Amino acid sequence: MSLANLYTELHRRARESGEDRALDLRGGARLAVRVLDGVTTLTISRKSRRLGDTEIVVFKRDCGVPPDAIRFPLEGQGLKGDAYYVAFRWRESE
Repeated sequence: MSLANLYTELHRRARESGEDRALDLRGGARLAVRVLDGVTTLTISRKSRRLGDTEIVVFKRDCGVPPDAIRFPLEGQGLKGDAYYVAFRWRESE
C-alpha cells in the first residue's frame, strides 16, 4: 500500500473516531494523525535517528500537507525522549 493510501486511511480513522491514530512504517519512521474540530495534526517521527530532509519532503507530498500548514518546530527537528519529530498542523478545507 502506498504512503498516500496509508495516510488517507489513518486520517479517516482519526476523523471518525476522534482519537489519535498512528502507524509504524518499515523504514523506522512513525506517522501519527490527530483530527480535532476540523484541524489535522500530522506528526512524523523516528527513534534514535533524525528524519532526512528529502524524506520530510516526500512525507509532506504524499500525505497532502498543504503549503500553509504550520510546522513544529519551525526549523530543524524536535526531540521527545529518544525520538526526533516534525509535525504539521492545518485546518481542513470545507
